[in-house]
Amino acid sequence: MIKASIAILAGGQSNRFQRPKAFAEVAGKPLILHTFEACKAHTDDVIIVVHTEEDRAQFEEFFEKDQVVVDVVQEPICPLVGALTAFKHASNPYTQLLPCDSPLIHPIFFEILWGMVESYQAAVPRWPNGWIEPLHSVYHTETATQIAEQCLSKNEIRMRLLIAALNRVIYLSTNALQRFDPKLRTFLNVNTPADLQKLQKILDRKRRTDSM
Repeated sequence: MIKASIAILAGGQSNRFQRPKAFAEVAGKPLILHTFEACKAHTDDVIIVVHTEEDRAQFEEFFEKDQVVVDVVQEPICPLVGALTAFKHASNPYTQLLPCDSPLIHPIFFEILWGMVESYQAAVPRWPNGWIEPLHSVYHTETATQIAEQCLSKNEIRMRLLIAALNRVIYLSTNALQRFDPKLRTFLNVNTPADLQKLQKILDRKRRTDSM
């Protein structure tokens, strides 16, 4: 099994959520802590990527100072900048990217994806319709750093262009993951207050089930 860092990208503007969603409380704690706790059992290098120094100060209330890193450039504001920042700070040969609002990642997701990626430059989940999940993918750190810098230098800011520029990419069908995660909640995102309410209900049901 490869050694990977995990980078939780928390530098987005949360436009649809109307407030910083990383700190939205659900089941008694900030949303981002649910995501962090889903990750920390899999690596000793979990990075929180934020956009500004002001953001860093907020996040350091919940995380160790050396865990929180600031985007390497301030413009453009996009996931690719967050990804490049993650790659530059990762301490392992591979880097798993995750959004801050995916708190229901199935533990076997890491095992499957990391088991696939060795000898490849990225392992990327892909839906039956061809849509991919760049922010749930794992990348060869050194190679992805170089390609991300090249993309940004050409103003190519979409994550899928980074993946297209890699030479060896392997895809994980979401159908295969569905055997273990039937509702594919690994990819659940909290983009609106309504999504947060949905997540709260899921966690409430899970808590009741676990207590039986």
